[in-house]
Amino acid sequence: MIIEMLYPEIANLHGDNANVTYLAQCRPDATVVRTALTDDPAFVSKPVDLVYLGPMTELGQLKAIEHLRPHRERIEALIEAGTSFLFTHNALEVLGRRIRNDEMGYDVAGLGIFELEATLRMFGRYSGKVTGSVPGVQHPIVGYKSQFSMVTAPDALPGFLTADRGIGRNTHTAVEGVRRNNFIGTSLIGPLLVNNPHFTRSLLAQLDPDTVPVLAHETLALAAYDARLADFGDEKRWHPFEKVSPSPR
Repeated sequence: MIIEMLYPEIANLHGDNANVTYLAQCRPDATVVRTALTDDPAFVSKPVDLVYLGPMTELGQLKAIEHLRPHRERIEALIEAGTSFLFTHNALEVLGRRIRNDEMGYDVAGLGIFELEATLRMFGRYSGKVTGSVPGVQHPIVGYKSQFSMVTAPDALPGFLTADRGIGRNTHTAVEGVRRNNFIGTSLIGPLLVNNPHFTRSLLAQLDPDTVPVLAHETLALAAYDARLADFGDEKRWHPFEKVSPSPR
């Protein structure tokens, strides 16, 4: 199994690179390729089982767009062919049509692979929790949001999950992230795979259908998940702003 982590020198916020660390612990036979900004991505020249990009600063997003733009067609072809991708937090926005940031004075075209746009408000950070369901996964996803940006996309663009608590792509929809074939993009941080061992098991099965998935630290991971799910089930743990608002007229 080959896991490619893109640009860890800039895409390393929120502890989310533990997603790859945990996958590697679950599959100690896996090869983790850490692609720097000075490198050509491994997915360009050889098969890769999972391509991962994590959270980055706003200027980091612009660097990622710059370095991935020459490989846009390759990325789109791999997504259509069923290669697995995991883009967390604001990494998803790199693949959208535009990223607008009026406060920092830029409006930049993304790779345009997905019909979504991101608007950043540096003085309007949103922080909250999310629980939601993913098709094919019995246990709900739990995660967190901490972001300056909100994403808009057509209703026809499939989401990663549908939130039953918390917000989705923005404060007016419960649809969160993007799912196309085996591409997963989500604004959730956590890290997602550490916080959701049941989902991680399903991802491992997707990556290697011929091998029975084994979770690293399984007893601890499942106990932590159960405790967090119970915590999220406490009404006192939720604030009124952590909910979908009616769409503006």
